[in-house]
Amino acid sequence: MADSEAALSEVLAWVRDVTPDSPALGPIAGISDSELRQLARLGALLRARLVGDAPAALVAALTPDGAVDVPGAVLAALDTLIAADAVVHLADLYAAIVSPAKRRPLGTFFTPREYAQAIVDGFAARHEAPSAVVDVGAGVGIFSEIAHAKWPAARIQAIDINPLTLGLQAVAVGNPPVWNVELVLADYRRWLDSNQPSAPTLYLGNPPYTRWQLLDPVVRLDLLQAAGGLVGARANLSTLFLAMTLAKLRAEDSLAMIIPAGWMRADYGRKLRGRLRALTQRQVSLRLADSWRFHEAIVDAVLVEVGPEVPTAQPIEVSDWSGSERLTLGRSEGEAAFAAPGRARLTVARQQGRGRAFGDLGRVTRGTATGANQFFVKTTRAWDELHIPAEFRRPLARRLRPGSDSTLPTLETAELLALEGYDRGTDEGVDAWISAGEDEGLHKLHLCSKRARWFDLSDELKIPDVIISALARDVFHVLENPTGLAITNNLFGLYWTADVTTAERTTLLDWLRSTEGQATLRSSASVEANGLHRLSPKTIGELMVNLPTLSTVPVRLGLTGLVVGGGRSK
Repeated sequence: MADSEAALSEVLAWVRDVTPDSPALGPIAGISDSELRQLARLGALLRARLVGDAPAALVAALTPDGAVDVPGAVLAALDTLIAADAVVHLADLYAAIVSPAKRRPLGTFFTPREYAQAIVDGFAARHEAPSAVVDVGAGVGIFSEIAHAKWPAARIQAIDINPLTLGLQAVAVGNPPVWNVELVLADYRRWLDSNQPSAPTLYLGNPPYTRWQLLDPVVRLDLLQAAGGLVGARANLSTLFLAMTLAKLRAEDSLAMIIPAGWMRADYGRKLRGRLRALTQRQVSLRLADSWRFHEAIVDAVLVEVGPEVPTAQPIEVSDWSGSERLTLGRSEGEAAFAAPGRARLTVARQQGRGRAFGDLGRVTRGTATGANQFFVKTTRAWDELHIPAEFRRPLARRLRPGSDSTLPTLETAELLALEGYDRGTDEGVDAWISAGEDEGLHKLHLCSKRARWFDLSDELKIPDVIISALARDVFHVLENPTGLAITNNLFGLYWTADVTTAERTTLLDWLRSTEGQATLRSSASVEANGLHRLSPKTIGELMVNLPTLSTVPVRLGLTGLVVGGGRSK
């Protein structure tokens, strides 16, 4: 491990040592000029280690507009990374060069090995071995590698539009026959139109995750047409890839793709849900992996697995990632939203009129979505090192973690950049930080670009009366907020309604922390990966809470006592 870390540091130091006159690669969507010069060095490294018959188009795409000499010590460091775990370390190398914000236009986020292995193993347990595998948005090739190990006789085609990640896979392969993989530098939509498999094929992988807002309107229209009307205009690129593939699936073909889960309930996924329900002779499995971490990205995801056609009727099954909770769904609901295991609406209590609606006591909302946490959220020390004056920072509740017991969470704090009314030229440190953000293209990100001034969050600050953790395995933490900490969208905020008394507030908070209250919260949550549960502001508001009397609830003060107030949500 130490040798790999040292090797990665040596390669990165050389790759990053560029000047404005250094050779560059041709344009790549979302990549800055400086990063293109760094990627030119990476391309030179890859070309030095390509073996076998690498596609000519790939070699050309990795060739910069000038000569790049690679030192022998840097090549030796690259060899160390390849020998240790080529796929993982080469993915780390690319991720270190190109920031997450710059990878979003191409949707380049790498799948952890353990998840890719679980996806392939799960498919193999339920279906016959495919004769061919298409690795969709192949990246550095984690699915290609695992698919070859599982089905060594299968022909594997790795499709990607990004020459750098495909070049990384070419080096990881070592020699194409080793993995029996064909590297294809192509736009998947065009490739899918022009290629017709001749043997039972599995379309496998983690398609590029790009939000619909980042897709060029002309490109998006073309993709929607290729999807055959299965998704609406707000579908992200991953869901479009799924729909395009499903539309092309032959009877003997199958797919297993991990994509964002929004389509399961959103309006843009209605036709896709209807199509999946109509595939009565294909086994359909939806395996929830919400809050799935792809390096820096956290995505609510679902593995969509569609088997080949068989003579008999097949089920639709929805499960959590572990498989501990499962639902078998009927196929008669048409385009209705898919249910999820562990998500109860307490309809019996509502129908019988027991208790009081949570929404009568207060409203729950998510915290501020900054659109660029790396710009807006830092520790006090980090802001001090950037010379950002304290007057432009607001205390922030960053996370709630387990404390001394189930009722006393530990609060992790940070500071949120708050530039309400800030005029450029007022402070040198702030000006420099804004300019650095613009150099990184942060002002072009979707949420930032929607603001009148991309760096000013003042109209979006969320300062609740009570802070609630959104995600939990055992305990949903509940913390009063008398000091007015802001929150971002990894936490929820409760804002009391005007007529709720102090006694009612105290009783509700104690009930939320009680065994019964925690069970009620879990019953309203969606089941996530690794036994986690995620709350939803909407479903919390719909809960019927049967509050005990004050005399039956033991008072627990929590970290900040019973002082409540000062809530503000702009």
